[in-house]
Amino acid sequence: MSQSFLHRRRHYAAALFALLASTTHADTLTNAISGGQVNLDFRPRYEFMSQANKNDANAFTVQTLLGLASKPVAGISVDLQFINVAGIVHQYNSLRNGKTAYALIPDPEETNVNQVYLQYAGIPALRLRAGRQEINLDDERFVGAVGFRQTPQSFDAVSVQGEALPDLTLYGAYIWRIKNIIDENVPSQTFLSAASWTPSPLLHAQAFGYWYGNQAHSSIPGAAACFLAGNAQVCNSATLGARVQGIIPLGDALHIPYDLSYAKQLPYDGGSAAVNAPYYHVGAGLTLPEFWLHADYMVMGTNSQGSYGFQTPLATKHAFNGWAEVFLTTPLNGLRSLYFTLGGKLIGTQLTAIYYDFQADRGGAQYGHELDLSATHAFSKHWSAGAQYADYQRTNYGMNTEGTWVFVTAKF
Repeated sequence: MSQSFLHRRRHYAAALFALLASTTHADTLTNAISGGQVNLDFRPRYEFMSQANKNDANAFTVQTLLGLASKPVAGISVDLQFINVAGIVHQYNSLRNGKTAYALIPDPEETNVNQVYLQYAGIPALRLRAGRQEINLDDERFVGAVGFRQTPQSFDAVSVQGEALPDLTLYGAYIWRIKNIIDENVPSQTFLSAASWTPSPLLHAQAFGYWYGNQAHSSIPGAAACFLAGNAQVCNSATLGARVQGIIPLGDALHIPYDLSYAKQLPYDGGSAAVNAPYYHVGAGLTLPEFWLHADYMVMGTNSQGSYGFQTPLATKHAFNGWAEVFLTTPLNGLRSLYFTLGGKLIGTQLTAIYYDFQADRGGAQYGHELDLSATHAFSKHWSAGAQYADYQRTNYGMNTEGTWVFVTAKF
């Protein structure tokens, strides 16, 4: 048998193996895509905002989210989500459109990638993600995606979550860029860590540490602030804390939820020495199947000089301290919030009312008070609608602010 024939046979065999391998890889990729999922979310919303000394704002925007998730192959999958926010009525200040004479509604138009990440979940009770992702930790008091806004907050990050024990969950992440709620990219050197222990519904305990580091060379619209003079790093902070919550049953229908939290904030990665403030929250309530009542006292403290208030730069801030969003940045003298929540269901409609009383942590000055109202109704698993209202009345801080939102949500 000639050497040339043997050489050709080896060449053909190699080519055949390469073809089979490429076909196998192509089939695997085809199966991962064809076996995946497609999700479509659609939210048109009208928003009215009135602020003292500003023109009344009217915005009608439509948020569309298109998500593509591949079928896992060897535990590996890819998730991709596009976002479009279209503006129909533009009589508002979005922080990007230059219409500063109007009241603020931070929902700019955009077309972008909201999430795109590679995920590995091939080991039981372990999940790894790398890429742009939404991160919602606990009740989003410190880290969240700000789902209320038409442009959510997402993070370019590597994250890991796993169950070290049946009742113990560990989480860690490194974030190198933040895509904020007005579609601006903030370079970051941020670390997140959390450990949650839930032995029963009576007790959920969490310890956490969040190190926020803004790496921008200049001010970026929408980036977290703290009223300190200086460069973009002056507000950088490390927050260490713990939370204990649970539900105490009193019979089959009546329950008592409780919530206790404490945290301390100190400077990190170029943060000012003035960054030194405590946080604590105490809450309890009563719940029945169609009715609930809750009372809370939250303190975002200040330092001994009253020159820095405790901040939550990565939080879903809209959900805390009033929907009018007067206190997205904590005042220098800190913030004490005493608030009461009343909720219930009537003919399938969820109704909520929240009343806030706001004071300074240092000195006790009266800031103002706010009333928030909400009514939402789910017509099916795909369709829901709602209306919300917020009214902040100033005493010694901020400006009188009134807002109304009417929206429809569709999920497929």
